[in-house]
Amino acid sequence: MNILRKQDLSITYWLKDIFSTMPTIQIVDGFPDATMTLPTISIEAQPIVGLPFELGNRISLKQRFWIIDAFAQNKAQRDEIAGLIIDAIEYGISVYNYDQGFPPGVSPSKIGALEVSDLRVTPVRVFPELQEKMYWRTSVSFTTIYHPISS
Repeated sequence: MNILRKQDLSITYWLKDIFSTMPTIQIVDGFPDATMTLPTISIEAQPIVGLPFELGNRISLKQRFWIIDAFAQNKAQRDEIAGLIIDAIEYGISVYNYDQGFPPGVSPSKIGALEVSDLRVTPVRVFPELQEKMYWRTSVSFTTIYHPISS
């Protein structure tokens, strides 16, 4: 499995760990569909940008943009979800080798970390008459650069 997919899975399991004490929260990879139940948290990886790293070297740092959308039942729940994500993101996001297997049956080894920058939390306002399930929604967006563990 390539490193980008390992990053996707690492963010998904990172969120599942953050919200492990709240079993009613559903975590989905990608934007939820019409069968979504509240509360739901979705993760979407956005464009990847290669940033020049060394003069004369073609290898670049891969900057990724992420959006985590939280769909809640009310304002208090929405704000609590956003607050827990903000608190946890300050410690960075570890990336694991999911070629070894997946939790909870396997504890894969750490192979690197995502350095987080440009954190933004934006409440998304939707008229309840248009879409009731998306009324209490917030969007947490941030940029990451992957740093592997040197061996």
